[in-house]
Amino acid sequence: MLPMNHTAACMYFGIIISIFLICMPSAALHAEIINKSLTDSQTEGDVVEYIIQFSDIPKQTRILEIATDLTPVPEKNLWEITKPDGFKVSGGEESLNDRNIELETLNSPGDSVTAKIYGRVPVLTTVEVVNGVVVTKVNTRKTGYTYYHIQALDENRDILGTAATETFSIVVPDDEQFSARLEKVSNADLRRQINSLYDKGLKDEANELLKYAESPKDSTVSLLAAIIIGVFMLIAGFAGGTVFGQIRAKNIQDFQDEYKGGK
Repeated sequence: MLPMNHTAACMYFGIIISIFLICMPSAALHAEIINKSLTDSQTEGDVVEYIIQFSDIPKQTRILEIATDLTPVPEKNLWEITKPDGFKVSGGEESLNDRNIELETLNSPGDSVTAKIYGRVPVLTTVEVVNGVVVTKVNTRKTGYTYYHIQALDENRDILGTAATETFSIVVPDDEQFSARLEKVSNADLRRQINSLYDKGLKDEANELLKYAESPKDSTVSLLAAIIIGVFMLIAGFAGGTVFGQIRAKNIQDFQDEYKGGK
């Protein structure tokens, strides 16, 4: 075999390196919030609005998958792609209220996309009437919700590089306030009784008993008295909950439907 001259060797290695660079996807998509900073937590039902730019999009990208846990509101689309830069929304305008959307590449896609997100933080609290008693339930999952999650896919829908994600937790104000008040109750038996009612979704009854515990008498209330009071609150819920509970539950359900954009 004839020895390879210097020029040929350089050309050979240049071709190898070029092929390697072309085939190698970017290490990670880059996401930048360009109009504000996002907080680690949000209050349930609050509206969140921000503008985000995704860059360092791999050249082999054929589809961008973008997702959020925010929910649409009636007056605006959840997504607004303000700078598609060579991408189009798969599904058209109708898909702009979906939590998961796909952007498809056109002939000459760019390396960045700018989007505006306008959505509501999921509501974790639900209210229903069970046998005349108002029962309030809260989703136990309060962490790991996504502001955004974006990943690039090639023509075979294989993932290119590393996705960009930012998450937040959800705060339920009633739970935070209730816990702070409950910690101040000195009678351990009464505190357990109140917490038991609250965990069962009987928030009205728990709050009434908590008000009683917050009075100067809480240090002398026995476990038996706490149970009697708790049972009384429960019976009161049965007696008055059928009418007033249904009205309250309907009002809160309407409120939740508005948060969810009528969904």
